[in-house]
Amino acid sequence: MPGMSTGTQSSGFVVTLFYIALITALVVFANLLLVARPWVRRNLTGTSPQNDNVSRLRNTLAYWLGALWLFDGLLQMQPQMVTRFIGGVLAPLLTGQPTAVRMVIETGIRLWSLSPLWFNVAAVLVQIAIGVSLLFSQDGSPIRRYALWVSIGWGLVVWTGGEAFGSLFAGGGPLVGSPGSAILYVVAAVLLLLPPSRWIRPSFWRYIADGTAGFFMLMAFLAAWPPNGWWTRSGASWMATMASMPQPGVLARPLLLAAHSYGAHPVAWNGAITATTLLLACGWFFRPGRLVLWVSVIWALFMWYVGQDFGVLGGMGTDPNTGGILLVYLLIWRRHLRSGRPDAVAADAPPEPLRHLP
Repeated sequence: MPGMSTGTQSSGFVVTLFYIALITALVVFANLLLVARPWVRRNLTGTSPQNDNVSRLRNTLAYWLGALWLFDGLLQMQPQMVTRFIGGVLAPLLTGQPTAVRMVIETGIRLWSLSPLWFNVAAVLVQIAIGVSLLFSQDGSPIRRYALWVSIGWGLVVWTGGEAFGSLFAGGGPLVGSPGSAILYVVAAVLLLLPPSRWIRPSFWRYIADGTAGFFMLMAFLAAWPPNGWWTRSGASWMATMASMPQPGVLARPLLLAAHSYGAHPVAWNGAITATTLLLACGWFFRPGRLVLWVSVIWALFMWYVGQDFGVLGGMGTDPNTGGILLVYLLIWRRHLRSGRPDAVAADAPPEPLRHLP
């Protein structure tokens, strides 16, 4: 890392400085909140009713998005994020990328190299601020709107410079967490910025189902695209790499067995992944009922563990990867199905038929 020694004592000194700077920044931030407490209280309250189905769905999505951002901020506080973030997270993203993407990543590396300590402090504060704001605000409140806009901006920064566009242009696929968790955070924030009246329309839920179908179609394409290498033993190499991360043996051993199986039968493995993903895409487009939902949950959990290793293990994880936020989307759809008809139109208007509901 530019400007830092790789020695143990130097690294320990830098980590100590980081935590001192972080604690100082958090204390200053907490005092600013105390000073602005009256303004904060006024702007935490929402304007939309809190007892209807749409508000409950919107609050559920906001709270989970806030929890994920808060968790990401805590992960960014890991000691290795100060000493190895460039070499362990950013630099590996350059492999196999087209020129334009490499330029974006290299620009991010150069900027981060100017002051790794303070950029890491800033990343922690931004993510914690987004998370806390979403967790403690109500639907329609000004603070939630501000947090959602910051979430969009920061999410795009992370997606481009920190996730290399979710590896869409270099070996992407469901096993590695494409299209990246940050872009799904951005989509969630955009949905929450839409007025509640949009969530009432049947067309909104139709777009959600069609968008989920598009997501699975993209995953099938990335898995089947030969240049990505998933028809070869590269999938086994990826699983073995995940299994080698510092983690309990009860988690690592099944990954090693899966890697061995993938290495012996790469065509069968990738064929099954591609076919299942294509079937889910068709299911979400034509009939996204409970069966499709639960098969999607099983698929998401499998990819989250076998391919992404839950995204947080080893001391260098920056977020739970795509599996975490994907399960949140599926939870929202489950609550949509269970709520009776959260997308019903106004009481004085005849209900529209839902194309996608069974």
